[in-house]
Amino acid sequence: MTRIIGLSRLEALYRTFTGLDLDKGRAEAILDLASRKLEDLFIAGLERAYARGSDVVEIIDLPITKGLRNTIEEYKRERERLNDPRLDLAPIVDYLTDRITGLVIGESVRSELQDLTAAILLLAGRVIKTIDPTTRKPSKEDIEKARKILDLTL
Repeated sequence: MTRIIGLSRLEALYRTFTGLDLDKGRAEAILDLASRKLEDLFIAGLERAYARGSDVVEIIDLPITKGLRNTIEEYKRERERLNDPRLDLAPIVDYLTDRITGLVIGESVRSELQDLTAAILLLAGRVIKTIDPTTRKPSKEDIEKARKILDLTL
């Protein structure tokens, strides 16, 4: 049986911020989606880094939209206000970034990585809730729809 890294933290994040409950299979699909979106951001960031003559991706290189920035800020505020250790996503961040190879990220990205990862995870959950506001447990189809929407927007 596969162990999902940071499952209890992901469950806490989703219950706190989106009202969704995740089982192991759905958590794995959400983590896969987040990994792909992080990789997409880093690929776009690498292109910008190259354009400025560097091979190190810094935070200024990442195409962070207003919605993503707002979600990052909300996560930071709520994590601080709630002071819940389960909202520390370090194990999830390590797991997701270990899956992305061949990329050099700068300290500015490293210091924002947990908040950026949390925001991407939250955006996926919020898209799911927007698709079906009554859902409590997302289906595979809900997650696939969220992936398609995030592919178009991030």
